[in-house]
Amino acid sequence: MAHPQVAAFARLAGVDAKPTRVIAGQTTKLSRTMHDIRYDAVHDELIVTNPFANAILVFRGGATGEEPPIRIIQGPHTQLRGNTDRLEVDPVNNEIYIPLSSAILVFPREGNGDVAPVRVIKGPDTMLKRAGSVAVDPVNNVIAVGLSGGEGEGATTEDVLVESD
Repeated sequence: MAHPQVAAFARLAGVDAKPTRVIAGQTTKLSRTMHDIRYDAVHDELIVTNPFANAILVFRGGATGEEPPIRIIQGPHTQLRGNTDRLEVDPVNNEIYIPLSSAILVFPREGNGDVAPVRVIKGPDTMLKRAGSVAVDPVNNVIAVGLSGGEGEGATTEDVLVESD
């Protein structure tokens, strides 16, 4: 059985390339189900979801070995209840976005511990149903949300909802 890990490769890596470094081990708090990871080049940080723990893990960009996260967003005030699979980071406005089906939770990028979202995008006017992914354009102040539909849900897999401030 494979152990949870984050592997870093050289940008031009090819077939049979070995990772330049690996983050793995119990102190990393990584789970065997990580569906998304983001690199924040502005702050040199890796942001990873841990769906089993309903947590957002933040590592130093150069983390290696059994290095623990530098910050963890987790707890009852976070409103992270299942489906903590996808994320997006906005390094310009210092925010982390988590799509949770009918809502988008927005956290402070530097949040640590049981941190409540700074805002929640939800409600009938948003048309958010089964939000599966989110992308942020901080230059144009736009949030794009990928919606995955189910029968009778009103959204198809091709639907994309765009919000702006």
